[in-house]
Amino acid sequence: MDAYRAAGVRLYALSYDEPDALADYAEAHDTTFTLLSDPDSEVITSFGILNTLIPPDDHPWYGLPFPGSYVIDADGTIVAKFFEHNFAIRSGPEQLLAAALGQEFEVPAPGGSEPADRVSVDVRIDGDRLPMGVTRQIVATFRVPEGQHLYSEPVPDGLVAAAIELDDNDGILSYEPVMPPTSPLTLSGSGDTLAVYEGDVVLRLPVAQNARNMQKDDDGRFVTISGQLRWQACDDVECFLPESIPFSFRVEAGFPVLGDMGPGVGRVPAMNGAQHFQRLIDRRAGTEPRDEDQ
Repeated sequence: MDAYRAAGVRLYALSYDEPDALADYAEAHDTTFTLLSDPDSEVITSFGILNTLIPPDDHPWYGLPFPGSYVIDADGTIVAKFFEHNFAIRSGPEQLLAAALGQEFEVPAPGGSEPADRVSVDVRIDGDRLPMGVTRQIVATFRVPEGQHLYSEPVPDGLVAAAIELDDNDGILSYEPVMPPTSPLTLSGSGDTLAVYEGDVVLRLPVAQNARNMQKDDDGRFVTISGQLRWQACDDVECFLPESIPFSFRVEAGFPVLGDMGPGVGRVPAMNGAQHFQRLIDRRAGTEPRDEDQ
């Protein structure tokens, strides 16, 4: 939150929980940003993000939005949005803050000893923790020499597209990669038109914990995310041999923050989660008076 405040960015969270549930959450976690209550899901519906996969009679979950975040500028225009299929996953703060500030992910300065006519590559992960329910992004930067290009999917047999590939790990979920714009290139021999990258190319792959299959290190606190970058550079005359480099990141695997719904690591009794959940069930069943009626 300090990073948002320092950058002059305002953060709001909208929920269909009652105001007193949000108040308990804010007190339990010393929350300094604004929590907004939308118990009838009116704002959620007006934004077109009501989770329509939940039938109206399936209380208490009816009224939930599809999980996600909007980034809105000073004029009220939506400039970016991040949405997930899994209600327990949220975009990391690095992505939101960069979008709010109109920034692309930083391309590190060239380094190393790669020849000027060779593609140079850097790979990093945003953040040193992978909390449950939050995505982090593996960021790969390819610096493509002038006159050369990399390919995007799909490519014909015999060519290799630039990609971030994870090793098999049931404890890590990967999502749709975030790819930069491409340019069309028509091959003189076949006449096929392919999508290519030129210049500095940044590929991003969001990842998150798969809690059921998470395999932590011996001390039980860290998880390793590994894989490889693949690419093949070409110029107007020929294609060079495909290349790849491995990567591996050891990051702390954080626990989720949960209310007092039962025993477990990360539970916060001050949230009164069981009490508020029962009230939500009663409200959806029409047996609980609203806060404004009490």
